Amino acid sequence: MKNRKLLSLFLALVMILSSLSIGVFADSYLVKKGDVLWKIAEQYGTDYKTLAEYNNIKDPNMIYEGTTLQIPETSKKITLLGTADLHGRIYAYEYAIDSVDADAGLAKIQTIVKRERELNPDAILMDVGDTIQDNSAELFNDLPVHPMVQVMNEMDFDIWAIGNHEFNFEKSLLDRNIAAFEGTAISANIYKTGTNERFIDGYKILNVDGVRVAIVGMIPPYVPVWEASSPSHFSGLEFKSIADETAKVVAELEGKYDVLVGAYHLGPDDDHGFEGLNAIAEAFPQFDVMFGGHAHSRYVTEVNGVTLIEPGAYGWALAKADIEVVPTADGYEVKQVVAQNIETYKEVEDQGILDKFAFVHEQSVADANTVVGKVTADYIEDVDYITGDAVVTTMPTAQIIDTPLIDLINDVQMFYTKAQISSAAAFKNDMNLVAGDFKKKDVANIYKYANTLVGVNITGANLKGYMEWSASYYNTYTPGDVTVSFDQNIRGYNYDMFSGVTYDIDISKPAGSRITNLMLDGKAISDTMVYKLAVNNYRFGTLLSNGWVVDADKYYDSYETMQDAGRIRDLIIKYIGEEKAGVATPSVDNNWKIIGADLEHALKSQVIDMLKAGTISIPRSEDGRTPNVKSLNIIDLLKDGTISSTDYKNLTLLHTNDMHGFFIEGKYDGMGAAKMATFIKGMKADSANTLLLDAGDALQGHNLVTLSDGEEGTKVLNALGYDAMTLGNHEFDYGSAQTVKLGGMLNFPMLAANVKKTDGSLLVDDYKIFSVDGIKVGVFGLGTPETVYKSHPDNTAGITFEDIYTTATAMVTTLKAEGAQVIVTLAHIGDEGEFTTGMLAEKVAGIDVIIDGHSHSTYPDGKLVGTTLIVAAGEKTKNVGVVELTVKSGMVDAKKATLFTKSASAALTDDAAMTAIVADIQAKNDVITEEVVATSPVLLVGEKQFVRTSETNLGNLLTEALLDISKADVAFTNGGGIRSSIDVGPVTKGEVLTVLPYGNTVRVIELTGADIWAAIENGVDEYPSAKGAFPHIAGMTVKFDSTKAAGSRVTEIMVAGNAIDLTKTYTMATNDFLVAGGDGYSMFKGKKVVAEFGAMDEVLIDYMNAMGFDKAVEDNRIMDINDVVSFIFNFFAA
Repeated sequence: MKNRKLLSLFLALVMILSSLSIGVFADSYLVKKGDVLWKIAEQYGTDYKTLAEYNNIKDPNMIYEGTTLQIPETSKKITLLGTADLHGRIYAYEYAIDSVDADAGLAKIQTIVKRERELNPDAILMDVGDTIQDNSAELFNDLPVHPMVQVMNEMDFDIWAIGNHEFNFEKSLLDRNIAAFEGTAISANIYKTGTNERFIDGYKILNVDGVRVAIVGMIPPYVPVWEASSPSHFSGLEFKSIADETAKVVAELEGKYDVLVGAYHLGPDDDHGFEGLNAIAEAFPQFDVMFGGHAHSRYVTEVNGVTLIEPGAYGWALAKADIEVVPTADGYEVKQVVAQNIETYKEVEDQGILDKFAFVHEQSVADANTVVGKVTADYIEDVDYITGDAVVTTMPTAQIIDTPLIDLINDVQMFYTKAQISSAAAFKNDMNLVAGDFKKKDVANIYKYANTLVGVNITGANLKGYMEWSASYYNTYTPGDVTVSFDQNIRGYNYDMFSGVTYDIDISKPAGSRITNLMLDGKAISDTMVYKLAVNNYRFGTLLSNGWVVDADKYYDSYETMQDAGRIRDLIIKYIGEEKAGVATPSVDNNWKIIGADLEHALKSQVIDMLKAGTISIPRSEDGRTPNVKSLNIIDLLKDGTISSTDYKNLTLLHTNDMHGFFIEGKYDGMGAAKMATFIKGMKADSANTLLLDAGDALQGHNLVTLSDGEEGTKVLNALGYDAMTLGNHEFDYGSAQTVKLGGMLNFPMLAANVKKTDGSLLVDDYKIFSVDGIKVGVFGLGTPETVYKSHPDNTAGITFEDIYTTATAMVTTLKAEGAQVIVTLAHIGDEGEFTTGMLAEKVAGIDVIIDGHSHSTYPDGKLVGTTLIVAAGEKTKNVGVVELTVKSGMVDAKKATLFTKSASAALTDDAAMTAIVADIQAKNDVITEEVVATSPVLLVGEKQFVRTSETNLGNLLTEALLDISKADVAFTNGGGIRSSIDVGPVTKGEVLTVLPYGNTVRVIELTGADIWAAIENGVDEYPSAKGAFPHIAGMTVKFDSTKAAGSRVTEIMVAGNAIDLTKTYTMATNDFLVAGGDGYSMFKGKKVVAEFGAMDEVLIDYMNAMGFDKAVEDNRIMDINDVVSFIFNFFAA
């Protein structure tokens, strides 16, 4: 460093002397015979005009041999290198856990520094604080110079911007080391108490090749609060506002620098009432680059033109900023800053540093192995739940059952916080305390991280929310599982186990509804009562971000009380030493358990033996960080041949429902038939024991199929290779005669055991028995009795729908009598209303699988009701359901359900044959769409800017059509569903389809006046801004006031000329998208559907032809009264 400073001083002196006569230049050139100015300029990367002006040449064409030209300097590069939050790390080693830390330590940083100095010997090296504390650094506090300062001197650091942790010890230690540091220690906002004298330099100006680089230091002013228990640590000092002192320093430095650099021991965000780096950069754009610290974050960003960089902590990276400067009349100005963090993970440690500071490493390792107590017995006897080994290769016991180890951590946390409840995670899969000496480093096997302890007040409701969040770590149990598994997207450190309460985790339930029997002292947790909860500081952040607590709920903070001695791993040592007399004895209260999973099976022992032998393994997450991410399932293991038994056979059921002809892949629709075909062919290739089944509503909805009354859709179903389907209510939208015709066009049976003609004969077949690898599979269909009022009455004339429960009972009897071993129901029934598949499973014994339709439900893992598995795949080809069964001795032994999703289908290629079929249908439809279906006397307005802000004549015509066909009290649709206008004159089918492209159908729901009021509020809450939810209505009128707050704008709703009754039940005709809660209409979701009709485009066309265009007018059925008031005011004012 000293030699570099002398060299810099010499060069600066040369530059000053040179500039007295000739200005700033980089080189000179002696003109030779034949030279021309533009070629000389090109040689030096400049232009002839600049070169002529710089040398005072009036005529660029006239230069003379022997003349010396001065070449102007173009730019220079200043390199800044920075570390932050090293926290005592020289070697790549963490002594608390006696383990290598691959991306840490100044020895690795030195390797990078040397490389950078080869590129730029004048690179400035600085540290941004929190340097001489942590990682056993306190062992060396009595040395004349702390090893961390020795290393910084060895590495030739120019700047040390001290951090708050430098004050964790007696001030004399810091004084001694600041004096010993051979660079400059800086911090501009620390003053000697009661004076205007700074404790140390506030800044340093370095001259680098003639460029003046000013570096300013700052520290969090919260040090006196953090060190309140030890005021001698900051005796005689006061810490002032960062913003105020920055303004002061910037003023002091005015005119004295070319480059302004911040070395601020601050994170990017405001903290404890003081500004973060982002705020400082926003307020002081004079800075060119600011190096941060304190937050242990790693980032490069820009705020208000200021480059901000922080390299993380412990030596994770070396921050680097290359600053290009260009000369000006009075110095230099910054042209650009390029910053990056150079990571240390793959770097080799510098041997010179290792050798010189080996004594630090050896002494620290020895300290980590100091015996601090005794452990009487292993805290976890079988660390691996399956093998019993100390290293986890299958499942970690610590996350499957309650263990003494988690109980110890929670006991410690409750002791120091005086909390009623505590939570802790297993940070290491193989965590344990083993019998024998208890060494300092052993606490790392209990608690890996340097977390501190926080006590919070939390309501019972929010405690449950937190516990549900934690319990989402488990994958949902699937029948056939013989092991429990973890969600691969959740890290193990985010699964907390609780003490102080008793509870069960039901993993048969979906995430969010698993915590049951939650009690404290034998009493159920009350949602409204406030409880004291102990958590680590990291989890406190989780509670804050999820809104379960606020800052004011914190009543205890071990860091504020004890500083780094308040780390939980230090508290564990303290607790065992002081409260347990140095003797750690395991105990467990078994206050929680996993339920809802029947993990027993006759073949389980075979699976366990194979796991122990290592012939099979449990998968880990792709990044390897989470073990046990998939349950071992008997069905899967038999199917793929991992285990074998002649007693078992596999059967696969692929299923769909409510496809509604959506056979073209779409952004908001499903995967389409081409990808379905690829998937289905692949599944059948994997196993010949596969049936493909559909639960109805396949041939109506999308224009692809409706334009041919479903007939073209049968080609798609045949090509997909279905084995059977049932009748959905929308299969009747073309009339029952067409329904039968469609059945005749299929290569497989339509099944509906309860749908009969008036003479008692079946409309279509009732059941079929398939023989699959010797397994007799009986499949029967059920259609919803709601069809008679959810489709137009004419469509079911002469048809009766018999009771589904009576029919199903009879079908089970018939199928069993005919030897069926597996019974499957294709039930277009749904899970809402008077008839549900849940009730069917409860009332009718003997059904193994119900494939459900009608309600468009999605059951990712199926739904088990008794022994019946109910499955459903959503709608519109968004999923293909997969049911896997094992059959033993003619009986279903195990069953599981999964979904093949649209997102998963993205990895598949489209099936060429299916693509051709769909393309052929589209070509035929193109001809149909040219058909003229009506003639409009007016322009029907459907443009986005109008339908999303006001009523239009097209919106009114459409809702009148809904009202007419449904005979409901009111009609309602959303402006976002109207996609185009219709010109005056002939109206083609294609134009109508452009207006209504989504294949939405008409549904009639029952709802209260209050629901209607809430719906209108939702639709106008952003007015006059455009919103897709803007309501188009019929059968009612609405007034609202846009000057009022959103949610309180509606002033009047009239239905049939009368004020709406908020308690009365009304019927509303709307579209199926809104019935599902789309566009924010959550008040429609779950309402009883009392009728269903065809596609909206067909309804509109029929209305145009039957009723004409008289209702295609704007009649102020929905209006903003503020517009009226404004008009009147302006009229009279004029």
